Amino acid sequence: MRYFTWFRPEQHDYQYAERAVKAGLDGFEAVYREAYLTPEVQRDYVDCLRRIKVDLGASFTVHAPANDVHLGSLNARVRAAALEEIRESLHFARTIGASIVVVHPAPGIVGMPEGKWSREEYPPKREAGAMAKQEEFLVRAVKDLADYAPDILLCLENLVYPHEIYRSPEDMAELIRRVNRSNVGVTFDVGHAIVCGHKPADFLNLLQDAIFHVHLHDNDGVIDQHLPLGKGSIDYVDVIQSLKHMAYDGVVNLEFILEDPDGYRDHLHQFK
Repeated sequence: MRYFTWFRPEQHDYQYAERAVKAGLDGFEAVYREAYLTPEVQRDYVDCLRRIKVDLGASFTVHAPANDVHLGSLNARVRAAALEEIRESLHFARTIGASIVVVHPAPGIVGMPEGKWSREEYPPKREAGAMAKQEEFLVRAVKDLADYAPDILLCLENLVYPHEIYRSPEDMAELIRRVNRSNVGVTFDVGHAIVCGHKPADFLNLLQDAIFHVHLHDNDGVIDQHLPLGKGSIDYVDVIQSLKHMAYDGVVNLEFILEDPDGYRDHLHQFK
């Protein structure tokens, strides 16, 4: 397995990356936010990532935008804009030499309150009509993106909020089945699974062959907090051992931020 962490524009710099690599990280999940940034900030961000790749030998994955990006929107213009935003994320991945792009199959909503969104409290509703049409549009969009970039792995992430259908292992398995593209798989987010009332083992058992990428962070089991490992209640060591047992050899992105990147060394030591 290879261990990465977040790298965000306007939040991280080359020195942070250098120290994180010295602490044992293999690379970074670059957050693509060009439409949210000034051209100058985006240019500096890309230049920094290229320098990290060349000078530090680090690798990258990319996280596509999630807020307000709705690939299944019933509004054709919104859907087209979302599709273009993800296409630009694919171009960005090629620019920095990343082979994985993480995509949320439902839109994040700014200001959505945190809380416990379990499958018992908020069962998915798929009655005929608008929701079924939205899923149809989403599946078509993901197929189009996969065909547009066959050289890139599109990893659909299991989600957490009540308006986001794709939270259970069964939901994700059905979505992957319907898309039916060899370069489309799952980003298994362990923290999201816990908050939604699912056991990590349920995802690993059902989606073993479809998991291309992993997000690992901690929480209290109620709120999606993205805490450093050991600051919540998740048995993350067991998750890593389970991944090793299934011979997973992909990226585990430590999806939390340490003010002192030297601290990643202690987290990685637990997985030896």
